[in-house]
Amino acid sequence: MQQSFESDTHLDAGGLGRGWYDVIVVGGSCSGLRTAELLAISGKRVLVLERKRVLEQPERTWIVTPHLHRVLGFQPHEAIVHRTGVMRVIAGRSEREVRLQVPDLVVERARILPMLAQRAQAAGADLLMGAATVGIVMAPGGFRVLARRPGGGEPLVLHARDLIGADGVKSMVAQRFQTRAQRAVPIVQARVALPAGYDPDVTAVWFDRARTRFFYWLIPESTTTGALGLIAESSDHARELLDDFMREHGFTPISYQGAMIPLHQPFRRIEWNLGGHRVLLVGDAAAHVKVTTVGGLVSGLWGAQAAARAIAEQRSYRTELRTLHAELHVHDLMRWVLDRFSQSDYEQMLGLIGQGLQSILGLHNRDTVAQSKWSLLAAQPRILALAARVVLFS
Repeated sequence: MQQSFESDTHLDAGGLGRGWYDVIVVGGSCSGLRTAELLAISGKRVLVLERKRVLEQPERTWIVTPHLHRVLGFQPHEAIVHRTGVMRVIAGRSEREVRLQVPDLVVERARILPMLAQRAQAAGADLLMGAATVGIVMAPGGFRVLARRPGGGEPLVLHARDLIGADGVKSMVAQRFQTRAQRAVPIVQARVALPAGYDPDVTAVWFDRARTRFFYWLIPESTTTGALGLIAESSDHARELLDDFMREHGFTPISYQGAMIPLHQPFRRIEWNLGGHRVLLVGDAAAHVKVTTVGGLVSGLWGAQAAARAIAEQRSYRTELRTLHAELHVHDLMRWVLDRFSQSDYEQMLGLIGQGLQSILGLHNRDTVAQSKWSLLAAQPRILALAARVVLFS
């Protein structure tokens, strides 16, 4: 139920008036909409402010682990376009395959956002589209939020006891409360036709250290098409690096997709308590992103759960985030080590992946690394020796 609201500071018997909310969520992102849904279910009066007039986005797929079901509490069947059960990892002449016990999911962003919006509204949250947040000030009872519609005119004046910043990598909420600037990297990918005879159950990952400290990927989106992309060092040459790779491997782009992705920063502030009124950041605004893969959908929704519990149950956000942060910190450490790898180190690492380690990698996904780290090291302790050598002598 999309609505517009006038300024009105009159309080009703319940302590809320027209234009007054328990929580205003700035940003209709996946994490913002999920936070709004959970807060509305808890009985909070919630408004989501989204600057875009419609939630529909250009098509862009994400590959996520089955942990998505766990953080959502349901399977978003209408947003899942494909499943892929084999991870093929390539570095130079070295190659290994890991068969996943439970396949990864390929999710379409243009489908999951409207679905989450419908769920938030069904739970009782209000959604105001085409309203850009242009100001936030402290006011009696919490915060006064100014939102401007396209075409100018007087801004809407809204009030909330607490705020959620879910407005992405360039979060206005984060800037307003002067947290540390985001570190972000570009991803660019092209939709391509899968080669003749290519197994659509296989996701391929290439480590090419001369071009990027991250990796390239080919993720099947169906039995006939896939997304071929890379995480680049900077935006300057990202498209050029992708085009060169496609030419070398015989791919022709159908269309391009891209985004800037924040990198998790362990000590960046994402919570404020101002006279008993709280501001929390979630999703990309909080940089809840695994820096090894720059995957942020599952971790962003995981953080949304924590934020909703913290507000609804008057709990510490830091405490609610403990499990997620433990996972992200392991990825931070892994990224720190991998950034020191040469191409030959990647090739040696793949050479160490034997049958035992392949089985463990197939059993534990990218969102349960903190739980599985000791099992992984026990299966192949020489990987720890490789990491130690790289760190000490790079």
